[in-house]
Amino acid sequence: MRTDPRFRLRPILAVLPLILSAIALFQPLELSAQVIIYSDNFNNGCASNCLASTYPGWTIVNNVGGTTGGSPNDWFISCAEDGIAPPGCGSTCAGDASLHIGADAGGGGDMGATFNETGAINATFKRVQSPTINLTGFNTNTLAFDFIAFGSASCSDDRAQLWLSTDNGATWPVGFQYCLTSVCCGACNGYSQGQWTTYTLALPAAFNNNPNVRVGYHWRNNGNGSGTDPSVAIDDLRITTVVTPVTLQAFHAKESDGAVKLDWMVTRETMLKQYEVERSLEPKDFRKIGTVAAKGGSLSSLTYSFRDTEAEGQTQYYRLKMLDLDGQFTYSNVIRVVSGSKAALDLGITATAGQDLTATFWAASPMTVDIKVYDLQSKLLKHIPDYNLIGGENHWRADFSGMSSAAYLLQVKTVKTPPGLDPVTITRKFVF
Repeated sequence: MRTDPRFRLRPILAVLPLILSAIALFQPLELSAQVIIYSDNFNNGCASNCLASTYPGWTIVNNVGGTTGGSPNDWFISCAEDGIAPPGCGSTCAGDASLHIGADAGGGGDMGATFNETGAINATFKRVQSPTINLTGFNTNTLAFDFIAFGSASCSDDRAQLWLSTDNGATWPVGFQYCLTSVCCGACNGYSQGQWTTYTLALPAAFNNNPNVRVGYHWRNNGNGSGTDPSVAIDDLRITTVVTPVTLQAFHAKESDGAVKLDWMVTRETMLKQYEVERSLEPKDFRKIGTVAAKGGSLSSLTYSFRDTEAEGQTQYYRLKMLDLDGQFTYSNVIRVVSGSKAALDLGITATAGQDLTATFWAASPMTVDIKVYDLQSKLLKHIPDYNLIGGENHWRADFSGMSSAAYLLQVKTVKTPPGLDPVTITRKFVF
């Protein structure tokens, strides 16, 4: 005996509002890229014995977390500990200076990332800190640097820490202090060279849009006569952020005097190189047909246009490839032009038995539609009025997994039809 389709549909009626509301509304398309907003490579041309406090903007603060002895170790910037690209091993001077802890002149001088620990006279509690870093206007920031470091496993002594400040160095909260430990080139026995490693930290939200950021490195050793070389070295400090070179607000096309005219509007165009216009006879396998240079340097709205005078068929598909200054790119939504047609809307639909329904709405330009689902007895099962579509391709996927076989109708009708286009009502049958 055949079951009435109306009863077979009832198990999904409760979820139809969620299924049908999944038709994608237009969200502005953004192209994001990582850019360096602060960096320091410490290349001061010094071979040895140049205190970090002589390097522009950097300062050394003594007796931080303890009392320094009479012949303490110190923060130097020189190539006595050469900056090596990770995962290279520590090396003496080859021309790339680094920030590091070494002995003072009385304890042997700056010999790179190695410290003096013969007795209490060598006890050291010192922080070296950067100049003020202005992160105003920047969010989603990442701190990174290359380093070598070896110290107590608990980070309690003979160790280096990264410290961060959000108030220009007035305070250095414990929550923004991070122990630095890397591996050695060989056994970490207090004599082996350190292996350079990259340290990366996503800066907490407190650093977003903050004009008073400082980066510090704190070193402590207690002078107990037991050293744990290598000490610490830092190189190629940088802060990067995620920027949005452009936000695409609208993109549409129409026939005009025997050609196809494409128009688009963007905002926040700050680091974009160009737009590449691509065309295809199908919504795939696109090829470039032209390039439009970015105007750049504007957070307000900018408009662009491109005229395609060599359309190759009755139906043309277009998209934009948006390239930033670093070579990264993203694509716009796909739009369509049908030669001679004034229809505002077209609908493609695919149904897979017992699985899902996939519909593609091709809108000639942004518009509002009315969506209804019926059974074959013309009973209205669901109605979504005044639903917004973007110009071009709109996808909708409805999950009907577990449903028994039955036939239904999907109807889409233009409500607020753009000027110059004909109203459309499309009904498509699908079967599960």
